[in-house]
Amino acid sequence: MDKDFLKDLNFDQQKAVIKTDGPMIILAGAGSDKTRVLTYKVIYLINA
Repeated sequence: MDKDFLKDLNFDQQKAVIKTDGPMIILAGAGSDKTRVLTYKVIYLINA
């Protein structure tokens, strides 16, 4: 998978996926694609 998968996310979600330094919390309301962000973050880290 290449970086084209980031186009499915909005700007703030992309920032959450790309940030790799230090701990992070994803805090958002219901239906805001938190699971998608976490899944994409795992994919990003594996590819990095």
